[in-house]
Amino acid sequence: MNRENIQAYKIAVFYHIFYEDSVDLIVDELTVLKQYSVVFFFNISDETPEKAAVKSKLLAAFPDSFILYSSNKGKDIGAKLLLLALYRQLQYKCEYFIFLHDKKSLHALNSKNWRNGLMKIIHEENIELIIDKFRRNQNIGIVATKEYIISESRTEGGWAGLNGPILDRLTTKYEISPPHLKYVAGTIFWSRAKVLEEFFTNNNPLDIRCELENGNVLDNFTGTYTHSWERLLSWIVTSKGLTIDGI
Repeated sequence: MNRENIQAYKIAVFYHIFYEDSVDLIVDELTVLKQYSVVFFFNISDETPEKAAVKSKLLAAFPDSFILYSSNKGKDIGAKLLLLALYRQLQYKCEYFIFLHDKKSLHALNSKNWRNGLMKIIHEENIELIIDKFRRNQNIGIVATKEYIISESRTEGGWAGLNGPILDRLTTKYEISPPHLKYVAGTIFWSRAKVLEEFFTNNNPLDIRCELENGNVLDNFTGTYTHSWERLLSWIVTSKGLTIDGI
């Protein structure tokens, strides 16, 4: 692919950071994207030790980036909603979004492998492949690591998972009707920007964030708004007839 054509694309990166010891890795991973036309939006949790030092390192590496601090509300989902609100306020218009977070998940036994797998989408050898997928197939709305594209369970009697009652409420309220129930587990993916721009113009992401739970919320024993929106961020896109593709 002609690199000049690639550089004509505009990409917004939304990155949530919770762990202070992840910043050097983040800078290393994101440096490859600097050759493209990219604007970086970072959120650092208020609970992150040495958050000022984390901010300084990010600004040194990405001097034109936007950086927020926020409470730990809705984990990375709440942070991404906050950054989408800032993107909207600044009136950016990009072609693609990349949603990322430091994904350390201390409660998960395989968190390192999980993170490494999800982050394949910003490996140098995959970036041009992903942009080319979008270019060649206008029906693709999301690209993610294929192993983490999963489906929510549903039976004739309703949702099989704990998040079912909340998913019912939210899909009805926001008129989200995906043709299938695939979504990206971990919420690390590329998306065409237009569909999400339209949705969050009509639905204020800050209002949505207000419903999310505080702290390191899990959905092991009860449904949560945080984990329900993990699914809905994908379904907003697929509800418009676009597909999720894997690498």
